[in-house]
Amino acid sequence: MTATRTRTRAVLGLALVLSLSFTACSTKANKTGDKTEGGVKAGPGVTKDKISLGVLTDESGTFAALGTTVTQGNQIAVDEINAAGGICGRKLGLIVKDTAYDVQKAVSQYAEISPNIAGILQIIGSPATTALLPSITSDHMVSATATWASSLLSSPDIQISGATYDIEMMNGLSYLLDQGLIHKGDKLGHIAFEGAYGDNGLEGSKYAASKLGFSIVTQRPKATETDMTSAVQALKQAGVKGILLTVGPKQLASAAGVAASVGLDVPILGNNPTFSPLLLNSPAGPAIEKNFYLSASSSPLSADTPAVKKVLAAFKAKYPSATPNAGVAYGYGVAKIYEQTLKAACTAKDLTRQGIETAFHSLKNVDTQGIIAPLDYSKQGEIPARQTIIARANKANINIDGLKIEKDLFESDIAKGYQP
Repeated sequence: MTATRTRTRAVLGLALVLSLSFTACSTKANKTGDKTEGGVKAGPGVTKDKISLGVLTDESGTFAALGTTVTQGNQIAVDEINAAGGICGRKLGLIVKDTAYDVQKAVSQYAEISPNIAGILQIIGSPATTALLPSITSDHMVSATATWASSLLSSPDIQISGATYDIEMMNGLSYLLDQGLIHKGDKLGHIAFEGAYGDNGLEGSKYAASKLGFSIVTQRPKATETDMTSAVQALKQAGVKGILLTVGPKQLASAAGVAASVGLDVPILGNNPTFSPLLLNSPAGPAIEKNFYLSASSSPLSADTPAVKKVLAAFKAKYPSATPNAGVAYGYGVAKIYEQTLKAACTAKDLTRQGIETAFHSLKNVDTQGIIAPLDYSKQGEIPARQTIIARANKANINIDGLKIEKDLFESDIAKGYQP
């Protein structure tokens, strides 16, 4: 009787120890979200057959035309990756949210989806990305941004896919000077949104001005302001010989239209989010086609290259009634960069967020077949690319992206040694 009771207590005691050990392990796993799936360490958003990535885009706000097509480009690449077998035996899936270019909405949506994703394939907008930066960094959430602000390089988890806004401005101004469209000693007007986007564009124009002999007059509208009448009139009164824009497409339309109406017939240079082909059918279309230049590190969809032609054909097949723009090729290129990160993480058998972060910084000489400038992510905190193309607005290409390349990828002399 006593022996039986002793054995029973021993069995119950062992069961209790095992139960507590299992509970402790389970609690640890739940806190980190890490586990092992098919011989590969896996974190949040990773199952034995799927890798989920988040998309915080703009489908109804300031950059809706760009955000929509970037997401479409993302999806085209994801479809291609999945058709080829996925990554690490897993298919990619996107969880898409429309932030409407609203910071608070983006922050709440990040909180909603972050427990269920391995990383982020798109965040559109410097304000939202800046607000999310502490969470992104503490979560080790490798995030591809559809924003190119140098200030974001402080985080090891930000994938800036191309040159930053300051570099775009430097290369663009160097091009305008080389072409005799502006001259040393000129006064240039820069209309730049308040916030990180505008700040970084201004960094580039002011640095270029100090090196090339210009002076800069600034106007700083809010992102919600679409009427640039007072800004352009102030620039005309200041006697500017060129207009620089770090704004959105609606502001470009207003600025170009007002400039034409007041006789300010000068070159207009914009950062890459500034343009939409839809503007060429607006009343400001003729002024934009005459005077607008775009500096960007991703290829226009109208480029005559095999890689871009393949993306355009896939876009027409998947979205036959949609209007394309340069965001399609960019979104595709971004996803192909992220694919390389995930493949490197798979090779290391570590699809946890920290494993993905480590894999991201192992990437050197990232090649997207010319869709985006060559990239180097191995030097954390450094600008990953310093080459941009220069494109002109071109109505003949309005059914593609309304652009025509004037100068292929190049790096200006002043951009070479620049540090933000």
